[in-house]
Amino acid sequence: MSSASPNFNLIVSTYAMREENAIEELKQYISGVYVVKKQRSLLILKLTRVDPYKAIDIIRENIDPRFTNILKVIPVDRVEEAIVQRVAETVWSMVDERIAPNETYRITLDGRLYWLRENGLLEKAHSRDTIDYIAGKINRKVNLTNPDKVVYIKTVKVGYGDYAAIAICEPKYILSTQKLLHKLQRELE
Repeated sequence: MSSASPNFNLIVSTYAMREENAIEELKQYISGVYVVKKQRSLLILKLTRVDPYKAIDIIRENIDPRFTNILKVIPVDRVEEAIVQRVAETVWSMVDERIAPNETYRITLDGRLYWLRENGLLEKAHSRDTIDYIAGKINRKVNLTNPDKVVYIKTVKVGYGDYAAIAICEPKYILSTQKLLHKLQRELE
């Protein structure tokens, strides 16, 4: 793993082979979209003119979930190597600023992290162990069904390294167009 983390602040998932269409669609909603990495079904982006949370608000207001190439939009607050101990330290350093003492939270891990062992080797970490380790030092109540905040950790490959994109935000900022579509369909019934 390299020491310098890549610089990105938004992740967008899309349909396979529709990555270019998703980029063009995003550019209709927001300007200053720079593609850090494009891979099958996933775009790793750096927004230069708008904060990722404001961008998600704009996308939510303008997107038509019936006719979109965008499946999910995830803000990124920090990027770390995909090592449990480093991700945990970063999350712990963000908690007081992002989750009020009276708020609840849930951790969502999308991907795999690794334990850095004393001998310097990496070992795959089980999701449950990773979540338990990170939650161990978060002094807030857990609510798995309706949390005030989500600690969202998504692993991505950039260059030769695996990285963890970390966001601590209200659940509405993990934008799923499928959820928007279901909501729209319920409203039309």
